Amino acid sequence: MSSLLIEHATIVTLDNENRILHDAAIAIAGKRILAVGDTPPDFRPDERLDAGGRIVMPGLYNAHTHAAMTFARGYAEDLPLDRWFNERIWRLESALTSDMVYWGTMLAIVEMIRGGVIGFADHYFYMDRVVQAVCESGVRANVAWGVFGSDTGGEVGITIPETVAFVKATQGAADGRLRAMFGPHSPYMCPDHFLARTAAVAVRENIGVHIHVAETPEQVTLSEAAYDMTPIEFLAHRGLFETHTIVAHAIYANDVDIAILAQKDVNVVQCPSTHLRYAMGVTRVPDMLAQGVNVALGTDGAGSSAALNMWREMRLAVLTQRQQHCDPTVMGGATPLYMAAPNGARALGFEQAGALQPGYAADLIIIDSTASHFQPIHDVIAALIWCAGPADVRDVMVDGRWLMRERELLTIDEAAVQQGFQTALQEMMARPLEQFQVYEAGAEEQT
Repeated sequence: MSSLLIEHATIVTLDNENRILHDAAIAIAGKRILAVGDTPPDFRPDERLDAGGRIVMPGLYNAHTHAAMTFARGYAEDLPLDRWFNERIWRLESALTSDMVYWGTMLAIVEMIRGGVIGFADHYFYMDRVVQAVCESGVRANVAWGVFGSDTGGEVGITIPETVAFVKATQGAADGRLRAMFGPHSPYMCPDHFLARTAAVAVRENIGVHIHVAETPEQVTLSEAAYDMTPIEFLAHRGLFETHTIVAHAIYANDVDIAILAQKDVNVVQCPSTHLRYAMGVTRVPDMLAQGVNVALGTDGAGSSAALNMWREMRLAVLTQRQQHCDPTVMGGATPLYMAAPNGARALGFEQAGALQPGYAADLIIIDSTASHFQPIHDVIAALIWCAGPADVRDVMVDGRWLMRERELLTIDEAAVQQGFQTALQEMMARPLEQFQVYEAGAEEQT
């Protein structure tokens, strides 16, 4: 078991006390953090790292994405959500291959590691290939095989029994770096009976659920017309919240919905870039946080957000709320950092992760804060939220293993990933396109 002592660092712990330590040390033994602050007198590290002039903090979690959709970056621009689905994405995805998912995910992981992201919650297809990418790259992930529950075809997914088998084979794999969930797409795309059955099996088998919900006013209107319930009330009524659940977006949640999310301990993930680019609205994050809801941050897929940049999502998360509330104090301090790290770890189901404290996983990133755009540093938290970007991340560690040192990737051959990605993309784009699915929840907008 190797050991490491990181010395002379500015340490942003993101622990329960929000401690910031200066000229301090972190002692790491194997996969775990042994000490933060003072070094144990009997600690004899195999390696010492001088982190003077650098900030050490927990790695970031992208809590909702479709990693493989790097292939759709820039493919469906300047469209409303219904046309984005129907005219572009759900036609392009009819040509999807498992190789495209593997190489698209590997390209996404390169981008995420370089930006300080050490874990992601993925909701997509051919998830066995995503598992392969996670195992090879050394990151953490919570994977959900996306399904529509359709009786009329158009599926790239798997059945409920097959999902159970996949989850059981995946849970805890990659030396504990993998989690797995059910992945029904949404209440507006999945049949009622399918969602109810998914919930029943999920509870029985102790499997979580990752699902999209309440993205547009039309989705709420249609749900109320069909069930006399909002989409969030509907999911709660059908039992989807009786297990560990991640809901993406939840933009149009009312007071009752937020109370349900808090009572059922549901994890909410907002994706500010996607919400803004498609004029979808603003999730009621301050209200959710005030009620005790665990709110994390995600980039969504690159097909909608263009970049898997969690630093941008942190900034936009704050800016959208301040503009919405006309209040420059909303979501102040380290709130966006907590959403991006410990809240994300909790949403993905990784206990004892997401903070720098003894006994926690040795997951961390090191940021060079000597660059001109950081100067002067009056407030370390403010510097991270408002000044830091992916290029400032120098080193990335997961489970005590370096994935990147001084910007050099150690577990991934980036050139090979680029080549594999381009080959898979060319093959995919040469295939004929059909209508994979049809989005109808926004149809009223066009009448």
